[in-house]
Amino acid sequence: MPEIIQQEDSRWTAVHTRPRCEKIVAKYCCRHNINHYLPLRRRAKRYQRRTVETFLPLFPGYVFVQVSAEQRSVVMHSGRVAALLPTDDASEIRLIEELRTIQAMENATLAAELVVQPELVPGKPVLITKGPLQGTNGIVERRHHKTRVTVNVDLLGQSVSVDLDMEEVNAEDE
Repeated sequence: MPEIIQQEDSRWTAVHTRPRCEKIVAKYCCRHNINHYLPLRRRAKRYQRRTVETFLPLFPGYVFVQVSAEQRSVVMHSGRVAALLPTDDASEIRLIEELRTIQAMENATLAAELVVQPELVPGKPVLITKGPLQGTNGIVERRHHKTRVTVNVDLLGQSVSVDLDMEEVNAEDE
C-alpha cells in the first residue's frame, strides 16, 4: 500500500474513471511513476465446487492519485479518465485523513467478526477506541447479529463498512 503523505509540489485528489477502468488507471499510474491508491475489497464467489476470489474497487469509478501540475495532464491523457476532482488545501487534508482510515479498514478486514452486544443500537454514533481504526467516528448498523461501524468518505458521498469487536468501540454521548 502506498504511504499517503502530503507533499509541497503535489496534491492528493480523486480521479473519476470511465466505467470499469479503475485497475487500468492504477496500472497506468504505476508505469508513469504517479503515486496512487486504489482501495480494493475482496469478494469470494462460489462456482460449482470451487471458490473464486476477486478484488473489486471499494469505490467504483474512482482512483486516488497524488499529482503535480505537470502530472495532471499525464493522468488525463490515459484515455480512461473522465475527470480529476478539484481539491484545495482543506479538502486535501481531509482526503488524506480519510484515505488513511480506508487503508486501516482494509487491514482490519482480516480480523474475525464478533457477535453484537445489545448496548449499541443501530444508528448510534460510536468512537473506535482500539485497533487500526482508533480515533475514527462511525455509526452502528446491525446485520446478522454483528456490529458494523460505517465511516463516511465525504468527498465522494459514499461510505465504507467494517465489522469490529464490541471491545473496540464506545458509544458517544449525544
